[in-house]
Amino acid sequence: MVKVTVDPLTRIEGHMKVSAEVDSSGLITSAQSGGMLFRGFERMLQGKDPRDASMHVARICGVCPISHSMTATNALDDLYGVAESVPQNALAVRNFIQAANTIASHATHIYILFGPDLANPRYRDVLTGSTLSLGATGQAVWNELLGRFAPLSYKLDGKAIPVGTSYLNAIPEKKRLQEAIALFGGKMPHQAVTVAGGVTCTPGLGEITKSAAIYLKVMEFVQNYTLGVPLDTWILNTAQAKSPDAAVKFVTDHLASLISKSSGNDFSRENGWKDVEFFAAFGSELVGEKILGLPASLRLDKLGGYQDPSKISFLSYGSFYDSTKDGYNPESPTGERFLTSGVVSGNLKFEDLDTTKITESIQCAFYEDDTPSRHPYDGTTVPVSKAEQINLEAGPTEKYSWLKAPRYNGIPAEVGPLARMIVAQDPLVTGLAKAFADNGMSPANVYTRVLARMQETAILAHKIVDFLNDIDPAKKFAEPLDLRAAKEGRGMGIWEAPRGALGHWISTDKSGKTKNYQAIVPSTWNLGPRDENGIPSPVEQALVGNAISGVDNVGGADYTNPVAILHVGRSYDPCVACAIHTIDATGKNAPRDYELF
Repeated sequence: MVKVTVDPLTRIEGHMKVSAEVDSSGLITSAQSGGMLFRGFERMLQGKDPRDASMHVARICGVCPISHSMTATNALDDLYGVAESVPQNALAVRNFIQAANTIASHATHIYILFGPDLANPRYRDVLTGSTLSLGATGQAVWNELLGRFAPLSYKLDGKAIPVGTSYLNAIPEKKRLQEAIALFGGKMPHQAVTVAGGVTCTPGLGEITKSAAIYLKVMEFVQNYTLGVPLDTWILNTAQAKSPDAAVKFVTDHLASLISKSSGNDFSRENGWKDVEFFAAFGSELVGEKILGLPASLRLDKLGGYQDPSKISFLSYGSFYDSTKDGYNPESPTGERFLTSGVVSGNLKFEDLDTTKITESIQCAFYEDDTPSRHPYDGTTVPVSKAEQINLEAGPTEKYSWLKAPRYNGIPAEVGPLARMIVAQDPLVTGLAKAFADNGMSPANVYTRVLARMQETAILAHKIVDFLNDIDPAKKFAEPLDLRAAKEGRGMGIWEAPRGALGHWISTDKSGKTKNYQAIVPSTWNLGPRDENGIPSPVEQALVGNAISGVDNVGGADYTNPVAILHVGRSYDPCVACAIHTIDATGKNAPRDYELF
């Protein structure tokens, strides 16, 4: 048995460690995911005016600050009793800045955080080596992977590699989308306009027109690099397809047509192989090798799956209000939001969301409580009292992470684009999930997670114009508050960050100040530790049974290059700074003494 540890795992907000036990055949037999540092926003908010929360919590994370401020604002809308009367304009503005942030975040993940792993030398050795004897085809595929996804300052065998064209050209698009957000939000990151009851900005025709112009410029990148068919055509035949089978057939027929004109191993963009098509064909053994007849693939569909469907579910709180009317339901019932809420079992059975079934366990986290699991309204954030209790090398039956362990009805839940697409029953993603299940494979895997993120990006790029069109500068943008409503009250904000389900729960005292605040973030769901029943988190489950070097360990297992851990962990798009709690344990600074500037 070999223990393989990757620390830090992430390329951003990197305070996460994954350790895996690997057997003599190179298969992972168990895994632990550990959050290595801590934060303190929930404690900082105690004793403050509740309205401060939407500004303060944005600082939890610079990657998805929109989502945190939006979720806190939803909780405040609920607390002050104005959710049902928030003006249409405010909902449309909130939708737009969230959609722009999600598209930017997804592009960052696909091209900057996950994509460079596709240029891992492991794939050079598999595709161009003698084991599979792929010849010119293998070399052509490797050239495309390296030429598109190689990161900055990358070397192979001591030789500097030019930056990948997709990687390099995606960076300016993130900047453009940040600028579009700033037109409405005042700045980005940490926009300052989402407040209880609406928004503080009043965008006019100039801001709306400039945002539309930025959007059109971003679409040039999509056309040139990302998608080989017009966006309208893709959406009509996938997201709006008449059935999951029809959506999958459209994609496989499209890929087959590209293969038919690539007899000379021309998999270039100029020959129609944009990044979505290239990944869709060569990322999956089932799609690429078995359905399309390609000689090789990266076999990412054989990494990151779940072996026991009874111990996993897929959760979405729902995202993007109906901005054609005033008001929304803070409970997010099924079908109310553009991307609906819901829970889908490991066997792909849908049920309505019930937020009373959400709990967090501290059994294997560095916190103390006489109750191992609590609903977030009753949640506590009390760290262990002795330094020796913080053992970052502890085993799976002990405390080993600063993350808590969220559960839905006692079951771990994967959250994120794959969960959202499955819950929303997107025809393409559900069709692929069903195809994997029908072939005895896990519907969730590295391939479906990345493809679901690509699909959601396309859906939001298609929808975002509607959010702009829903803004009427002649109408109001906010609803006034009755500040007395916050006395001995509580509110829940549930929303979707790019990385998945994000919930904030606030309760107040008799003076109307914040008494308790709890946030359960996407990376806590996906990357937390085991709970009091010993059930591993999604990422801990998803690593078990994987070939440590990927591609079925072709040519032997390489413990020094654990591709499986890199791919699986990063397929959840971890952002661990959001997921971790802290407190001043010295007693010198009471929580109410903290100030953020």
